[in-house]
Amino acid sequence: MLKMSPRFRWCASALLALGFLLAPSAVYTVAAETIAVIGTGRVGGALGPRFAKLGHVVIYGSRDPSLEKVQDLVTRTGTNAKATTQYEAAQQADIVVLAVPWSATEEVVKGMGNLDGKIIMDVTNATKFVQGHMEMAVPTSGGELVQSWAPGASVVKAFNTMGSTVMADPSLAGGPVTVPLAGDDKVAKERVAEIIQSMGFETADVGPIRNARVLEHMVIIYLVPMFEGRRDDAFEFYFRKTAK
Repeated sequence: MLKMSPRFRWCASALLALGFLLAPSAVYTVAAETIAVIGTGRVGGALGPRFAKLGHVVIYGSRDPSLEKVQDLVTRTGTNAKATTQYEAAQQADIVVLAVPWSATEEVVKGMGNLDGKIIMDVTNATKFVQGHMEMAVPTSGGELVQSWAPGASVVKAFNTMGSTVMADPSLAGGPVTVPLAGDDKVAKERVAEIIQSMGFETADVGPIRNARVLEHMVIIYLVPMFEGRRDDAFEFYFRKTAK
């Protein structure tokens, strides 16, 4: 048997470890979660398949899970997916993704039963259209209201500052995209951040759920090029880290 000096063995071990870290096949992964996606429109239809592709179990919550479009989404999502009522989906999951129109949000949240101990990933925006432009529909924010309607859950505002096409494929932005996260529970934000980072996005912790007010105003700015017919000037938010 070939004998190696202690120094050689140390160097070999270090090189093997480095090779593992730099290997092209290395993928950022997180533990599999059971995620309820409440809403089967553009946002739910963009996020659900991405969660499933990463190995998470996806349960779509729909007012009518038997609808053909809902079943088509389940099929497109894959073997880790099914559809049921909004209440049943939320009760079976640890993480609940709220992807419904703002006008329906309060009724949906209150109809999902006891959400204590769950993480709610709130993708909604409490906005409304007024005379051809968008403005806030509430004096605070949707994130804060969702937290008040589900006080025992940990609400994390996420994904509300981008379009569903970029949620489905962040490479369409032509560069890095940041998902700002607001919430009062630091551990919940870290858990959500791990999932979102594994999807190919960057994340930024922007503080408590109160700061969802800022994030929901950001979507108004995000849509200005569309309102003004300047789609070629559309942008995605990217937060660069401060130089050290």
